Amino acid sequence: MDTQKDMHCAEKLSIKLLKAVLLCACILGVLLSLVQVFLDAHLSNADIDRKAREMLAMIHDPASRAAYRHDSDMGQEVLNGLLEMKSVQVASIRMNDSSMLAVVKRPFFASRYRLLSDYIFDPIRIYRQPLYSNEPGKIQFGELILSIDTAHKGKAFIQRSVVVVFTGIIRAIAMALLMYMIYSTLLTRPLNRLIHHLSSIDPEEPGLQQLPVPEGNENNELGLWVRTANKLLTSINYHQSLRQKAEAHIMRLSQYDYLTRLPNRRTIQNKINTFIHKAKKKHENIAILCLGLDDFKSLNAQVNFNVAEHILVKVSDRLRNCIGNKAYIGRLGEDQFAIIQSKIEQPYEAAELAQSLIKQLDRPFEINSEQLTISATVGITLFPDDGEDVDTLLQQAEFAMIMAKSRSHNRYQFYVATIDTEIRQRKRLEMDLHRALENRELSLVFQPQFNYQKRQMVGAEALLRWNHPEKGLISPDMFIPMAEHSLDIIPIGDWVLENACQQLHQWHLDGFQNLRMSVNLSAIQLQDDKIAERIAFLLNKYQVPPDALELEVTETSIIKDLEASKIQLQNIKSIGVGLALDDFGTGYSSLGYLKQFPFDKIKIDKSFVEDLPYNRENCGIVEAIVQIGKSFDLKVLAEGVETVEQETYLAKKGCQEGQGYFYGKTLSAHDFISLISSQGVLSGNTQDRQGDNNV
Repeated sequence: MDTQKDMHCAEKLSIKLLKAVLLCACILGVLLSLVQVFLDAHLSNADIDRKAREMLAMIHDPASRAAYRHDSDMGQEVLNGLLEMKSVQVASIRMNDSSMLAVVKRPFFASRYRLLSDYIFDPIRIYRQPLYSNEPGKIQFGELILSIDTAHKGKAFIQRSVVVVFTGIIRAIAMALLMYMIYSTLLTRPLNRLIHHLSSIDPEEPGLQQLPVPEGNENNELGLWVRTANKLLTSINYHQSLRQKAEAHIMRLSQYDYLTRLPNRRTIQNKINTFIHKAKKKHENIAILCLGLDDFKSLNAQVNFNVAEHILVKVSDRLRNCIGNKAYIGRLGEDQFAIIQSKIEQPYEAAELAQSLIKQLDRPFEINSEQLTISATVGITLFPDDGEDVDTLLQQAEFAMIMAKSRSHNRYQFYVATIDTEIRQRKRLEMDLHRALENRELSLVFQPQFNYQKRQMVGAEALLRWNHPEKGLISPDMFIPMAEHSLDIIPIGDWVLENACQQLHQWHLDGFQNLRMSVNLSAIQLQDDKIAERIAFLLNKYQVPPDALELEVTETSIIKDLEASKIQLQNIKSIGVGLALDDFGTGYSSLGYLKQFPFDKIKIDKSFVEDLPYNRENCGIVEAIVQIGKSFDLKVLAEGVETVEQETYLAKKGCQEGQGYFYGKTLSAHDFISLISSQGVLSGNTQDRQGDNNV
């Protein structure tokens, strides 16, 4: 803070005040003195006239007698008496005939003030008085003339004026100095002491030190000013502390994630940069792990926003506790976390950390008295082997995580050079898939379903195919997860459902009224509150009997939100369509929800049909599933049937239907009808059927 020592002398308020007071005092003194001088000039002017008249009156009688007598000597003697007065310059007695009876005069008074006095009073003043006789008639017989030199009076006047002016100025200056001393004592000095105290106040904490009230000024304006200033300092200190807290909070928000309180992406980038600089100097290695939660978007769609946030907080707490001081953790995005492991010697250390993190998330999370299981996939990149700048390393870790997710979940994968190309190709494929429906690149094929009791084809499962204009046929195992991730599955699933109904309607018109159509319903479609209305609309639009349509759902699509799935499936079942549980045995296989949900059929996953009847373990699983179907009065269909031995075993154990290459590969609508027409009521290859009539 600036103090009086830092201030230029001319800039001080007291000096400016002193200058102003003195200047005003001088001006006022001069003005008052001039007024006094003007008054004195007026009085001096009147005094000259008065004395001249007095002299004329004094010699009037003698002069009258001398004039009456024409006595020149007497007149001269009378006039000589006037010369005793220094101001008289000429005196004369003139007769009526203009002759001079007597005259006296002296030279002009030489005065250095004459120039000014002549201007004020005129150089010579002439006074005349008639001379009369003493007779009753008072006949004028002469004139007394008196010339007064004003220089003598002017000299005295000017000298007095000078004294008056200077004394007036000195008196005004003295009064100004006295007033300044009083002002300085009562105001300037207390203010200087306040300034000194103000200069000692810490600007960072202004409220810690208060200004003292100057002694004797407790109840006046100065005391009020000090008390107001102290309140202001206290308020400034309070609001400054609030501002500092707000700035600290803003700084924290800019560096940390508001939800999990973990460092955000920018802070992570800065931290990686710091680790890189240290690692370069010490020739150390760094591992950067990108952990992404599996299927978090679908989980987020099932639960409300608050529950999803609560899950993220619990996940971050569990990861933080697992890592401890071994690494640095932050949040990259919605469901992604970054872990920086410094000073590693071998890559397996990063793999061990990734495995421990995955294991930590294996334990279910309890949310609102419900248990939710969340898995995670980890991508790992190494410094300096995979890159040396922050953005590259983070991008590679994310690429490795994405590629690991595309192959399977709940695992970790190190970055390799080919991942970058694969990720870019995958991103391009996602963009192409977004336009595939519009470009008419999607189509349906149909896989026959065979009934073992009726010994004939009873329907088909509609399967989606994508014929890419450049890459040809894309595997459903690749593009279906893409569609679910990008939510393109919503328009695609709706297109599949409508085209399947339209094709089934055409088959019925062609005379195959007993055929049914099976269509897969994705987890995203199952979350749509209007899916039942959409199905009813399509059945009515294409005049398809409800029992001719069968919708298949997987265990994983319903287990994520049992209550919502139960309501949706009951709404769909109320329309009259059939419901099948697909891939039974690969998920949770809870018998409880088999009882709760209105399923008509369960489908044995093809992984359990392989090696039948030679694989004893698969045989036991298939027999158990068939028995479960009987217990719950559910039909059982086996997928992946490829040999007559498998068909024979399945039919013998009570499985009602089969589906697989043994009955025909995926076919176009035309080829499917051709197959049914050529085989009549028989299934598969005719030569194989002839040996199995006893089944």
